[in-house]
Amino acid sequence: MKRRFYDGMDEALKHDIKRSVLEGSVGTVMGTLIGGTFLIGFALTLGADDFAIGLLASLPLAANLIQIAGSYIIGKAGSSKKVCLTYLFLHRIMWTLIMLLPLVVFRDRLDDLRVWIFMVLIAVSSVFASVTGISWTSWITDLIPGDIRGRFFAKRNIMAQMVGMTLAVLAGRFIDIWKDRYSSDHMQSYGFAILFAIGLIFGFISIMILKKMSEPEKDKEILQEPFFKQLKYPFLDNNFRRFMIFSIAWGFSVGIAGPFFSVYMINTLKIPFSVITLFGVAAGVTTILGMKLWGGIIDKVGAKPLYLICGIGGALIPGFWIFASVENYSILWISNIITGICWSGIGLASTGMMMNLASSKNNSVFFGVFAAVTGVSGALAPIIGGVLGSLFSDIVIYDGFVRIGDLRLLFLLSTALRLFSLLLLKPVRLADDVPIKEILASFGALYKQIPLYQIQNIASSGVSHAENITAVMTRGIVSFENILDRTLEKGEEAAKVAFGKLDSVDKSIDKGITKHENFIDSIIEK
Repeated sequence: MKRRFYDGMDEALKHDIKRSVLEGSVGTVMGTLIGGTFLIGFALTLGADDFAIGLLASLPLAANLIQIAGSYIIGKAGSSKKVCLTYLFLHRIMWTLIMLLPLVVFRDRLDDLRVWIFMVLIAVSSVFASVTGISWTSWITDLIPGDIRGRFFAKRNIMAQMVGMTLAVLAGRFIDIWKDRYSSDHMQSYGFAILFAIGLIFGFISIMILKKMSEPEKDKEILQEPFFKQLKYPFLDNNFRRFMIFSIAWGFSVGIAGPFFSVYMINTLKIPFSVITLFGVAAGVTTILGMKLWGGIIDKVGAKPLYLICGIGGALIPGFWIFASVENYSILWISNIITGICWSGIGLASTGMMMNLASSKNNSVFFGVFAAVTGVSGALAPIIGGVLGSLFSDIVIYDGFVRIGDLRLLFLLSTALRLFSLLLLKPVRLADDVPIKEILASFGALYKQIPLYQIQNIASSGVSHAENITAVMTRGIVSFENILDRTLEKGEEAAKVAFGKLDSVDKSIDKGITKHENFIDSIIEK
């Protein structure tokens, strides 16, 4: 009989794992509704340009610098769980302020500042999220035994992926309906604020779930070791240092174009949000299939060869985008399908390489240093991409069967840089890796290790899941549209009253600000 995941597992650990899987799905609700295309769409309603979008994408990566300080905070607190819960709560509070922005920033005196107010709040929330990330990683690394960690992450990620892609479709449809009813940027921003509010509810629920999880005691020997002495270990490790250099180059080549795919779909191709989220579903389904497939292969060939194989596919993906046009953007379906397959492998390989190369004694410091140094290049990349996007906006180098200009030039540049950066992976050495030549020479043997019937089962299971997901989402979308239409029709008058009260609140705030200004003026005059 096949051994199941929970068989023979300690009851306390079993409950912690189940809570973590549940928390991953609940947290994904917030992550889906406040991130990606919805975050960029909200920024565009505030008046963000290409440079601002690039800066927006860079802020979470720049905040990774704080992960070094996060390692220090964990050491001082002596508890990853305590640090995680504290900073996660602060992160939710900052997003509450972001959600309330449309009530405040759409006034004449704030027209030129609204984007920057938004950026400041995003920056602070990103710092809190970064400390949360390093403390959660340290907590889970201590909590989940190494021999089941891979299956744990696969289970958690697959559940979260299913929740995220289903919710994204419904949220995208909601935004399309909202935009059809309200044309002004101010009113459209309220649609995104509603999504943020729903996400925040689930975000606070995720904190409650995390509180119920246990935490193993920290190794006192590690806690007593001087922090600045620990910081040098990742840089003294030759293999880990080479991996960081590769990751810096790869992260830059990806980040230089990353946030502009959404901008390109929204502004240039004029694709509805509901279709954009369906692209995400296509990537999500193939991501699940990829996790199942690559999860078996990585144990046979190692993390580095898998990174190279999937990295080549990931490098070529931006090239598909130059063939998309307003009249026909069906090529993006293929792009997103390949994205799911390749990036699921890249994610597994990257995590596997980092865990294999990091010291088991003080891995949180290795993770923190890695996040910090790669965060610098990752943060600069979208800003540079925004600058280049503005420069390329009036440049067309070819206008034949495809048009090569504007953001398409940025996509081609990203492809070239990704392929070049893969060369930097060659010097990294891992003991369990199989050379690429041997993998290609014995490809048939690899399929004996992963039987053809298993791949067929995975594929048929994936198609079945995809059909079920599509059917459920189709029914859900139809039902959702009917409910939303009825709600909006019945609540039209209530909305007018509510917005009237909001105008009253705006006027009260204006009066308060005016009184404050007069008070300051009177003090200055005296």
